[in-house]
Amino acid sequence: MTAGNLDPQLVINKLLAELGEPWLPVHHQALEAVEAGDAETLRLLSATHLDDSFCRACGYMASIPKLPPTVAILIAESARAIADAQRERALYRLNSITADLLK
Repeated sequence: MTAGNLDPQLVINKLLAELGEPWLPVHHQALEAVEAGDAETLRLLSATHLDDSFCRACGYMASIPKLPPTVAILIAESARAIADAQRERALYRLNSITADLLK
């Protein structure tokens, strides 16, 4: 399949399904921006939350609808950021569990 044959919405839907549910308020903002196609907000959130992989993944998704020649790189970088976000999500949950256990 070439970039020209890709369905951008299908790509984004698959990436979002893998990204999973937001766990911080800024993640809800990013998810809403992806769903609204608000590329400007996504770029801003990604740029102002540099250490947040959920926002970074959504930021990469901002350019996918245009199907630029670099769409394969955008998909790959979004996938890498999703993997990082899943790790961050697990650590966020485990921090809470550990704190509860040690009270």
